[in-house]
Amino acid sequence: MANSQDVLFYVLASNNQLSREEFISKLINKINNQQRQVDIRIHSLTDCKRLEQAIWQYKPQSFITNSIALQTPCPIQLWDEKINKPCLDILLNLHPVFPELFNQYRRTIEILDQSTELISMGRERWKQYRAQGIEPTIYKIGKQL
Repeated sequence: MANSQDVLFYVLASNNQLSREEFISKLINKINNQQRQVDIRIHSLTDCKRLEQAIWQYKPQSFITNSIALQTPCPIQLWDEKINKPCLDILLNLHPVFPELFNQYRRTIEILDQSTELISMGRERWKQYRAQGIEPTIYKIGKQL
C-alpha cells in the first residue's frame, strides 16, 4: 500500500455541472498524457456513463481510453460502487462519501465547485483528511466569485 500524503483539492469558480465535467475531462487528459493510472470514484452508474461520454467528447482526437469497472483493461477506470482492484496511483474522488481507501493511493484528488452542496461536502472532507494527519493542498481554478 502506498502511504498517501498527497491530497489535492481543486476548487472551481463556477457552480455548474458542465464546467465541472469539462475541468474533470481536462484533468483526466493531463493524467493520461503523464501516463499515470487513475481510479475515478463516482456516485452512480448513470454518473459514470455521463462522465465517460464527457471524457470521450473532450478532445476526440486525443482518444482518452477509459472504462467502467475494468470492463476494458486501461489506465483510466470509472467506478460507481466499490473499487474492486485499486490502481494505487491516483484516486479522483467524485463520490459524496469520504474515500476510506484514499491511503492506498499515491495521490487523491477532490474537485469542488461553488455549489452549496459541494462546498459543504468539501469542508467535511477537509476535516476528515486533517483528522487522518493529512494537510491537503488547495488550488483555486478560474475567477473566484
